[in-house]
Amino acid sequence: MTKLWTAFVAVPALLAGAAHAIHFTNDIPVDAFYEVGTEFVLMWDKETRTDTFNLTIGAFLGEPILVCSGCGPLGGPIYDYKDIDIVLDDAVPFTDSNYTWVVETIDGRTGRDWYYRFGATYGYGANFPRAFHVKYAS
Repeated sequence: MTKLWTAFVAVPALLAGAAHAIHFTNDIPVDAFYEVGTEFVLMWDKETRTDTFNLTIGAFLGEPILVCSGCGPLGGPIYDYKDIDIVLDDAVPFTDSNYTWVVETIDGRTGRDWYYRFGATYGYGANFPRAFHVKYAS
């Protein structure tokens, strides 16, 4: 009974830790396009914690490529999103509350087919604001 009670009491503490995730405040519109060479300022609620997080930028296909129609787990399909992640900074302080990224392409991936997204990973947590597209200036 004591083990069960200890586990029951520990759950709220774990959930409280999980709820303390980084909160991005950018309002990225659905299907937004950002031009190469412009500055994108990623913002988040100011944190009092003194540690850092790993910030990445990634690109992936919105419509994946079908690799195999019946060779996945339980006979399901296997898809390839051609995803790639690049580390922008492996130690961004939570207290900074913003990070400026000069928009650039990853391997020339532009247009409506390709989505970009930031990723923040830390300890046992991760967060990703809404994905967007990148284009060259018109």
